[in-house]
Amino acid sequence: MAELADVSVRMLHHYDEIGLVRPSARTVAGYRANSARDGERLREVAYRRLDFGLREVAKLVGDPSIDAVAHLRRLRGLLLERRDRADAMVAAIDRELEARARGRKVTPEEQLEMLGARLYDAIGGAYTATRRPEPRIAAQIWDALGDALTVLNVGATGSYEPADRDVTAVEPSAVMRAQRPAGTAPCVAAAA
Repeated sequence: MAELADVSVRMLHHYDEIGLVRPSARTVAGYRANSARDGERLREVAYRRLDFGLREVAKLVGDPSIDAVAHLRRLRGLLLERRDRADAMVAAIDRELEARARGRKVTPEEQLEMLGARLYDAIGGAYTATRRPEPRIAAQIWDALGDALTVLNVGATGSYEPADRDVTAVEPSAVMRAQRPAGTAPCVAAAA
């Protein structure tokens, strides 16, 4: 199982200890006996390789309301998003290298291009399909807002906007602005 999943035996033991991937059975000698379902669950734990923490992975793969196909679609979307982000960043770096090779001074705006609106215009198409609000982040935001009546939401996907406050949303990417949920605050095409 470790070889098939390209993880160490020690990692499999760790997953077993924390209840993330438990073998279906044990042999008489006490060895772990894994079923096809165990292999499927271990494959789902590939979210870990996408930099999710183990708690998030456990929540994702432990949700009985989401079937294996939904997990695979979400994993695929996250991988495509990561690939598109890397491709967009490589393209921005290549443009900068070409400009420097020609002796042209690159502006700070051009240097930051790989992190701004153009990046999210390139990679943001699947954002709402692959990202979900995280309750712990939402709780931190609500705590930070306190009793503020007005909110400036910078980088505004709409996921964490309070409905009971006066919100000004700022998002430079047209692709990201187009995906804002219905009923959220109007969004200004700008950077901050």
